[in-house]
Amino acid sequence: MMAYTNNSMNNIAHIHFGSITIGPDSPAVIIAELACEHRGDMNAAKRLIRAAKEAGADIAKFQLHVPEEEMIGKHELMKFWAGSMDEILKEVNFGTREQHAELKAYCDEIGIQYLCTPFCIGASDILEEVAVDAYKTGSGELTNLPMLRHMAKKGKPIIVSTGMSTIEEIDDAVAVLKEEKVPFMLAHCLSEYPASYANMNLGLINKYTERYGCMVGWSDHATDWNGVIAAVALGALVIEKHFTIRELHGPDDVVSLDPTQFKKMVADVRNIESALGDERSVSEKEVVVRSWAHHSAVTARNIQKCEVFSSDNLVPKRPGSGIPASYLDARYAGKLLGKRAVRDLPKDTILTWDDVEN
Repeated sequence: MMAYTNNSMNNIAHIHFGSITIGPDSPAVIIAELACEHRGDMNAAKRLIRAAKEAGADIAKFQLHVPEEEMIGKHELMKFWAGSMDEILKEVNFGTREQHAELKAYCDEIGIQYLCTPFCIGASDILEEVAVDAYKTGSGELTNLPMLRHMAKKGKPIIVSTGMSTIEEIDDAVAVLKEEKVPFMLAHCLSEYPASYANMNLGLINKYTERYGCMVGWSDHATDWNGVIAAVALGALVIEKHFTIRELHGPDDVVSLDPTQFKKMVADVRNIESALGDERSVSEKEVVVRSWAHHSAVTARNIQKCEVFSSDNLVPKRPGSGIPASYLDARYAGKLLGKRAVRDLPKDTILTWDDVEN
């Protein structure tokens, strides 16, 4: 592996494709990974697309396999949690231009962005014939540098997942993408199914941003969405989460959210985003609480006109509707303490500046 030096930033503050804008001043883009949950049924696929849109997804994403180009048939290593990869793909894969053109057209019709992950060069070429707006690669393709370069030469934005990869392998992939000057971002990922919290290492989101000068998202494979919320709080600009309809019994069901869960996840993401401001101000609702929760300068006993205010005759008490109690501190010496009362003041009077000599 070649050593990586970040001597030039990606210099892409935003990525635009189709209806999507990804950037630090935009809400996190939510990808519903529909994968092959449709099991090769077009009606089921369209049902998934509709459900994903209704649940708040910005993107409906599929997968495109060309098994004979992508893998060695029934190799003993080609196992999946739902069975043999080769057998699963025979049952569930949409592998033609016509199928993906129909999926994309349906996404366009109902108003959700279509996206697809190709798993080999041939699959990426099929998607190019479909006139896709962007590409998303799986973690397994990160070290397939010839494929990455082939896709990058198409000039369309690429979201690159980084699961099960070393930092040196990610360095190589980023170097290829920068050499080709293609808009790209990384999707931090843990290729465990389901993903464990201990191995998520979400701190890499910021480390990748610093190391590669690009935007970073999070591709989540947990059975819940706690990692998603944490990732957004840490700056992830894209969230990818598997989506299913349980009765379809898709191959990724174990790591997928159903429509109700996904909708709750999206709502939680939007709530967290609204909580990430960095401006300290008193909100309108806080003003109400402040009026009784803060303390005022209050007379500790009856005070006569012309009497000098001091720490002996003034105390801090609620509510906070008068002169702030901070004026009883030495920091504000001479502002209140040491001044005289302009009238007689009974005990427990909340002082206002009208009670104090000029």
